[in-house]
Amino acid sequence: MEHYTKSLPYELELTSRVLHEAARCFFEQNNFPVSQDEFIILDCLYMYPDIIQIELAKLIFKGRAHTGRFLKSLESKGLIQRAPGNLGAKIIMKNKITPKGLELYKEISKALDEHIQSSNSKIDFDVQNAIRMLQAIREDAIKRFDIKFE
Repeated sequence: MEHYTKSLPYELELTSRVLHEAARCFFEQNNFPVSQDEFIILDCLYMYPDIIQIELAKLIFKGRAHTGRFLKSLESKGLIQRAPGNLGAKIIMKNKITPKGLELYKEISKALDEHIQSSNSKIDFDVQNAIRMLQAIREDAIKRFDIKFE
């Protein structure tokens, strides 16, 4: 490799930063009452009802404290409910989307789907294959360097 700044990992990092900023702008331009990070939490709660905070944090690669702040924000907006439950002898908090949260989730999902479809139509390659390749790259790095987000 001649220059790191011409490598695949660096290009992926730059693209990730740009896309994260673009998503932040998309949420702001559409005046959604949640941030991209909060929407990601809603999306995960939609897919995994009653998921506990520590599992959610692992799923989204955020620390438990960051995840807790997002959950508290969503709860204060009336978009999720947190209720105690048992996991063996442990008392845990189960997280669930409220009807108001589900309505907002569906509204944002529709807008994002339309946005992503229009963006993908300008790219001439197999998006699903690219996603699988990115997941493989991510999993390899996690295993190779024992990466954990806590």
